[in-house]
Amino acid sequence: MTVSKSDYYRNEMDIDYNPGIALRLGVSLGLAQFIPYQIRNRFVSMLSLFGPKEIENRRRKFPTDDLADELDTSTVEKRDFWQKDFGVIMSHDVDTKIGYDYGMRKFVEIEKELDVVSTFNVVPDSQEYTLEREYIQDLVSDGFDFGMHGLHHDGKFVYLTLDEQYMRVKMAADIAKEFELPLGYRAPYLHRTKQLIGSLTKEGYIWDSSYPDTDESTVGYADTGSRTLFPFHPLWRDTGSWQKSPLLEIPVTMPQDWTLLYYYKMSEEEMLKAWKKKMEYIKSKNGLAVFVIHPDPEDLGHPKRLGFYRRVLNMIKDADPEWFTSTALAKRWTSKFRF
Repeated sequence: MTVSKSDYYRNEMDIDYNPGIALRLGVSLGLAQFIPYQIRNRFVSMLSLFGPKEIENRRRKFPTDDLADELDTSTVEKRDFWQKDFGVIMSHDVDTKIGYDYGMRKFVEIEKELDVVSTFNVVPDSQEYTLEREYIQDLVSDGFDFGMHGLHHDGKFVYLTLDEQYMRVKMAADIAKEFELPLGYRAPYLHRTKQLIGSLTKEGYIWDSSYPDTDESTVGYADTGSRTLFPFHPLWRDTGSWQKSPLLEIPVTMPQDWTLLYYYKMSEEEMLKAWKKKMEYIKSKNGLAVFVIHPDPEDLGHPKRLGFYRRVLNMIKDADPEWFTSTALAKRWTSKFRF
């Protein structure tokens, strides 16, 4: 197939991912698994000082870069997809045991109170927690959604061989099927590879949400992004040629809570202001605002931040978006826009 300029940017064809020595060092030290989050976050905040904050001729603008939309003639049609001015997905990456045992349950309580449903991306073979079939199925019955957050949350995925990466994607899919969950995926730390979409496609995943629209801070992935505010069908190489995947890519279009807390060291009021400004821009473009808010103790899952999470949800509701879970959006989008 012919690759358009918008496809070129959306699929990050101009970028070679470079996890680098700092990330490899963190992985080898067991940063993601064994070191307490108070120390881990200070370490990663220190690494972020080496990020490209002052680079000239940057590949991506932050916090907003939607060049792929400007270059795509189908953007006008996509803007008319929503029944309201714009769409919203609230997603949560459940990384830790406390996040699963405490924060996730508290988020569910708050969301039920405010009549909101979200997507929880869980680690299916976590070294910290074990998925509970009955609890998860009860949440699905209540309208909540689940995706696989990799297979393990150890930071090693990008350093594995292609066969090892594929086996992790496959094993995560097998566990999702065992739990009778739809096949959705988000890469831990958003650590995607050039082969990831092909692996997900071969295993029958219906959505992925591992691409940010623009990313200034992720170690090894700073200055990357898909440059779009809309879902899209990503490309993957099959026998040497580019193919469009039936899987729907749902880009992360809002700065993550962790990014604002630790990379930019924002207060709660500053975070709320930053999210509101970006969301208003997305609304003006009739796009999709995808949040990643962690229920883990170092993020908004901490007891002292639960009230702030309620404020975030109320801020979103005041903007009057159309709410989706990741799976619900994937099903409706692909039924309207045949890939």
